Amino acid sequence: MLYSQRESATGGIMPIWFMQTTRRKRLLCALLGFTFGQLLTGGKPLAAQDCKLVLDAMIKVMDNPTHAYVTMDVSGKPQTAESIYVGGLIYAKYDGKWSAGTTTQEMKEIAGKNRQTNKTTCHYLKDEPVNGEMAAVYSVHDVSPRSTSDSKTWISKSKGLPLRSDIDMEGGKNHISMRYEYGNVKPPM
Repeated sequence: MLYSQRESATGGIMPIWFMQTTRRKRLLCALLGFTFGQLLTGGKPLAAQDCKLVLDAMIKVMDNPTHAYVTMDVSGKPQTAESIYVGGLIYAKYDGKWSAGTTTQEMKEIAGKNRQTNKTTCHYLKDEPVNGEMAAVYSVHDVSPRSTSDSKTWISKSKGLPLRSDIDMEGGKNHISMRYEYGNVKPPM
């Protein structure tokens, strides 16, 4: 297994290869893990029904073949990454190289633990199309013991799966955008 059960400072999981690499790579990987972790958390939502819809959609990512494309602006430095969820495994691409990481079940368990401590509120904003598909747009505010984030998530009206997410952390100092594809997803290795 290339992931440890230890949580990062941002509440996500830490891959073992991540702990053995440069500071820049560690930050990139932490943000990637944090991104998925933030979207899967949801402690004690005030808008319970809205959060249930958002959290259910994010869990569906783990159960459906998914290719996520991630762009990040970390302290003014643009970076890209990809993740593939298929066959119960999560694969991550960094610097053009794919590696197999944790299982989707392990990620679900970590998200469940995070839900115990995080406080999340969600609000429906509007409906709008994403690549020709109608989506419900939700705002999500998440406060964990170590960080705060604000995001927007677009969820397919027909499939109940996320199509896009934009996340701001540290008051907008760090921004992450994700888009999700579900057709013809295969393991990269």
